[in-house]
Amino acid sequence: MINKTQLKNAIRRKEFIVVYQPIVALADGHCVGAEVLVRWQRENGALLPPDRFLPAARRHSCLDAITDLVLDQAIAQTGAMLRDHPGLHLAINIPAHDINSGRILDIIGRKLSGTGIASAQLWLEVTEGSSMESPACMATLSRARGNGHLVALDDFGTGYSCLRYLHELPCDVLKLDRSFVSRIGVDATPHPVTTCIIELARQLKLRIVAEGVETPVQASYLKQAGVDYAQGWFFARPMLAPDFLRHCACPGAVAVEMAAASTVQLARPVAAVPALEDGEGPAVGTSVGAAEITFPLSSVKH
Repeated sequence: MINKTQLKNAIRRKEFIVVYQPIVALADGHCVGAEVLVRWQRENGALLPPDRFLPAARRHSCLDAITDLVLDQAIAQTGAMLRDHPGLHLAINIPAHDINSGRILDIIGRKLSGTGIASAQLWLEVTEGSSMESPACMATLSRARGNGHLVALDDFGTGYSCLRYLHELPCDVLKLDRSFVSRIGVDATPHPVTTCIIELARQLKLRIVAEGVETPVQASYLKQAGVDYAQGWFFARPMLAPDFLRHCACPGAVAVEMAAASTVQLARPVAAVPALEDGEGPAVGTSVGAAEITFPLSSVKH
């Protein structure tokens, strides 16, 4: 059982570190950014995933401090790259209570001030749930978009999934949960819910990011289905900042993999749904010299 003292000590020692899961454009396989993930590197060298410590952090009111550490590290480690390449972005997971309170927007504003990083380069990921319909949540998300951030709805299809609130929610990106992606290439045909979610997002003019892509069959299907972006082990595993910077600087390998994946024959194309009516719309990650790396312009396409 993780106690409050352990968490406080870990925050003070900066034992919470960030890793980066690259996000690629399925059209050409080039890296367009990354999801920022947190890990806890214990004194004994063990690396704990977030589901092992975030519930305790929430219980002991330590979540704000961890979120702030994640923001600090991400900005310090990738700031030069983001400044030099405005087409790249980072996606940061925002806790539900931060969305309801609005605290996080003031924190982000202060941390970005003077960095030269555009607000649009910081995507805010929120997990769907019944609280998403609260006036406070709606106000925070609207304010975030007004500040220039893109709002991404994470793990879509696994939680509350109210189609009415999806239409009303101020968001720009829908993240297709890995539980849907994992069945592509396993089942005889993709689950009809998967195709419906993809088409729904397209009808609502939302960008789509598929999570947990692990095979060329999945990548090829999603590309042909019109999904914009993807992340997963087929492209790259979560990595520390120096590796992420090198990954962005050398996009050729993923582009070759995507070219090969495009030849995979799919069992069935995406089925259309009726159109909507108009108006339904791990060593500690230290800062690195990102400015020393030259990025091909093709690596920052959207």
